Amino acid sequence: MTRALAATGIAVALALSGCKPTPPATQKGGPIVAQGDGVVVTAAEFKARLDEQSPFLRQRYQSLDRKKEFLDSLVKFEVLAHAAEKEGLQNDPDVQMTMKKAMVQKLVSKKFAEGDASKDVSDADVQKFYDEHKDDFVKPSRVRVAGVLVGATDKDRAQKSAQAKKLLAQLKAAEKKDPQAIQALARTSSDDVATKASGGDLGFRSQEEFEKQFGAALGAAAFATKDGEDVVVETQQGFWIIRVTGRQDGITRTVDQVKPQIQSRLQREKRTKEFDEYVKKLREEAKITVNDAELEKVTVSAAPAGGPGMPGGMPPGAMPQGAMPRPAMPPPQATPPAPAPAQK
Repeated sequence: MTRALAATGIAVALALSGCKPTPPATQKGGPIVAQGDGVVVTAAEFKARLDEQSPFLRQRYQSLDRKKEFLDSLVKFEVLAHAAEKEGLQNDPDVQMTMKKAMVQKLVSKKFAEGDASKDVSDADVQKFYDEHKDDFVKPSRVRVAGVLVGATDKDRAQKSAQAKKLLAQLKAAEKKDPQAIQALARTSSDDVATKASGGDLGFRSQEEFEKQFGAALGAAAFATKDGEDVVVETQQGFWIIRVTGRQDGITRTVDQVKPQIQSRLQREKRTKEFDEYVKKLREEAKITVNDAELEKVTVSAAPAGGPGMPGGMPPGAMPQGAMPRPAMPPPQATPPAPAPAQK
């Protein structure tokens, strides 16, 4: 065998390492492609293992010689598994734990596998969710404004108005050399304590948000002012010199546009609730008790740097992704998945 073929054989053997050893010959039927002491590989098993490989790998095994190459790797796996059984390793705690994890994953997949979200979730539920979370799907246009406040009272409003107009003229002259001059002016002259240090940045806001915070006049002016234009706006606080520094277009997604997304989310929530209720029922039936005194004595080793912990106290890999408790609005990948396929 060439070095390339040897490497391929090793890769196939590694891919097959996720397979379970084949049962004894007495439990099998159909044509046999390889057999020996404690090892039997049927044509059906051979095809099943080959079908687990990626389409790219499968293309290599069209000829008899290449099929023998793949079968050799499968036989290697089977004889090693048989040798492990003779050593009694099926009773090894690590092996038992691995099997237990696989069984739990199979159980969760069997009972909580995803179905057709469009059938599991009604249109009424979709509409209800859409209406309750409208802000997630409909967002108004927003603008970012830099502003300088000349604070004013009823008594000095005329004087402050003249001061604001004078600052506006100075600003327009300064901006010919420095487009960011309004920021410097805000730091030195603005009476708005909250935004003075940040160069008068009022942030991105919708018109409604500007009106709520600063009054209707400033909200209207913020959306009417052209980019690069400076204007003075009179408000209850006094006189704002504002300049639009950024814009964000609004977003409107109809319920029909987001229906599949909502259906998937509601289906995940349903699966999560069913799973939690199922586990609760099993715990109650098992009459689980906890010995706090002994639990307190257990010394927990420090986690390795960068190693994530396991929520819910489960050993790593014991539960499929999504089987853990999660927020009411889980991310898409949090659904209990089907059993992981064999490695490619």
